[in-house]
Amino acid sequence: MAQSILVIDDDPDICEIVRINLEGAGYNVSVATDGVAGLTAARTLLPDLIILDVLMPGLDGWQVLEAIETDPVTAGRPVIMLTCKGGDQDVLRGLGQGAVEYFTKPFFPENLVASVKILLEVFDASMRDQRRQHLIARRQRAIGMTTTASVPF
Repeated sequence: MAQSILVIDDDPDICEIVRINLEGAGYNVSVATDGVAGLTAARTLLPDLIILDVLMPGLDGWQVLEAIETDPVTAGRPVIMLTCKGGDQDVLRGLGQGAVEYFTKPFFPENLVASVKILLEVFDASMRDQRRQHLIARRQRAIGMTTTASVPF
C-alpha cells in the first residue's frame, strides 16, 4: 500500500505541483486548502507525512504545526514546511516547533520528493529528530547564534 501525504496549502498551483510530483513518485496525496481543514484532515486521515504552508486563512501553519505536535493522535508525524517565509527566525521556529524539514518557495519539486522519500523510507523517528536538531544547530551557526538554548518564537 502506498504511503499517504497530506498537503496543507491555500495556493492551488502549489498543491497541484506537489500532488503531481508526489503521485508520480508513488504516494497517495490528499490536499487541504486552509489550516482548519488541514488540521481536520490530519486527524482523520492520519497521513504518513504532512507538507505544510505557513501563510493560510483560518489557522496559520504555525498554529497547525503546534496543534499537530500536541495532539496525541497526530504527534510525531513528520511535517515538512513549504512556505515563502524563509527568514532565519522562521526556519528556526518551524524546526523548533517540530518540523523535520523546511523548504522555501520557490522550490524544486524534485528536491521535495527526494526529501519525502528519505524521511519516509530511510529515516525512523529517532533519525528524523536527529536531523531536525542538526538543521537547527546548522542554522544557528549560520546566523551567529552561539547558544543552543531553546529557539525564540
